[in-house]
Amino acid sequence: MEPNLSIFNDEKLMHLYQKVVEDPNRNATKKGFIRCPDCGEEILMIPTLRIMHIAIENHVHKHKEQLKSDQIMARQNAIFIRLSLTGQVLRRACKQQIS
Repeated sequence: MEPNLSIFNDEKLMHLYQKVVEDPNRNATKKGFIRCPDCGEEILMIPTLRIMHIAIENHVHKHKEQLKSDQIMARQNAIFIRLSLTGQVLRRACKQQIS
C-alpha cells in the first residue's frame, strides 16, 4: 500500500521544515556550532561522527572550488580548514564527555 502523499501541501511541508530544521538551528546555542577559520561560516555540530566528517568535507570542498586556479593554495587552505574544524569538533566532544 502506497502512502497518501496528497495530505502534504506546500504549506504543511514548509511548517514541518521550520519545525524540524529551522527552529532547532535558530534556538541552538553557539556551543552547538563550529566556525570556519577562513570564511567564518558556522557549521552545526552533528552528533554522528561520520555525518560531521561529511559536513566538514562539504565545506572544505566549497573552499577548494573557490581556489580552483591555484592548486597549491587550494590544498594548503583545505588542509588548514579541515584541521581547524576537526580540532574544534574534538575539543567540543571532549568538553561534553568531561562535564
